[in-house]
Amino acid sequence: MLSRVLLAGGGTGGHLYPGLAVADRLREQGVDCRFVGTSRGIEARVVPQRGYPLHLIHARGLAGKPWHKLWAVLQTAWGVLDCLGIISRQRPQLLISTGGYVCAPVLMAARLRGLPVLMLEQNALPGKVNRKLARLARRICLSFDESKKFFPADRCVTTGNPVRQEILQATRSEGRKHFGIPEDRPVLLVTGASQGAASLNEAVLRALPLWKDKGWTIMHLTGPKHLAEVEEKSRSLVAGSMLDYRAIGYMGEMHLALAAADLAVARAGASTLAEFNAVGLPSILVPYPFAAEKHQDYNADALVNRGAALKLDDSAVVELLADTVASLMEDSQRLGKMAEASLAGGRPQALEQIVELIDKGPWG
Repeated sequence: MLSRVLLAGGGTGGHLYPGLAVADRLREQGVDCRFVGTSRGIEARVVPQRGYPLHLIHARGLAGKPWHKLWAVLQTAWGVLDCLGIISRQRPQLLISTGGYVCAPVLMAARLRGLPVLMLEQNALPGKVNRKLARLARRICLSFDESKKFFPADRCVTTGNPVRQEILQATRSEGRKHFGIPEDRPVLLVTGASQGAASLNEAVLRALPLWKDKGWTIMHLTGPKHLAEVEEKSRSLVAGSMLDYRAIGYMGEMHLALAAADLAVARAGASTLAEFNAVGLPSILVPYPFAAEKHQDYNADALVNRGAALKLDDSAVVELLADTVASLMEDSQRLGKMAEASLAGGRPQALEQIVELIDKGPWG
């Protein structure tokens, strides 16, 4: 039985939250979980809030101009020294690496110290660090079968991406009751992640006049900084319409929103898609065009190929969203088939399977 585990990953929520889900479950078993990250990533704020120790190191991504890359190499070397000290002092028995540039120095230090590694890969197109350093991991837990080709086959296990228990446990009736929505009313959820997405906001505003005779509820997560602008612009567009339109800056009850929805419009981050699949939610995916190596396009394509989603290019979403949404919301048979395909691709036991791998070991 492990007593202490080190987790590395962050920069973005997509890399951090799967690690937190695993840490939460291990903590319930009495395992001492500690994180490694940088002061610039989301982990600097979220990890301490969740009650975990966070060891800050030097690390930087290899991007930009030549001198930026040189600085990144120096920062990574410094980070390796940071991590060697952390491993020596904390004496973890396992490193769980969830992706992002912060993992590079931690993985190198783990190799030097003989610390075994479990790697989590969330995306269909694996990140650069995981691709280059996969040989250092004893086991690699994948979210998509499509990413197997990038890793040593004998080390891969397709577990899926860990999803919060509250998402798995929420019911449609609970969601509808919470938001005050009748059971038989179609619900569209539009989300551009925690900060919103300008192109999705514009597309919804363009579509509202075309949807004015629809008896739908639209929960539109605009992002906090866009809320006032969207509310002002939408007011005249929905006046006198049959729509129940709700602009929302931030959604604290996302598990209930997912349970209540019939269709989602969203970016294609790995954690978002894992949540959609876990609850069987059909989606229209608009990959973030500036995602590293366009990895969100690969994620979206995996769901499209299974019949669980449609994909729109970010440059075309303003023009195409209104008709695309209407074609699905008014075709219950097609929407039902997409929901079945979404649920079939879900892996609600991902967390349990990953923790079982950790428990079995051996990691000595």
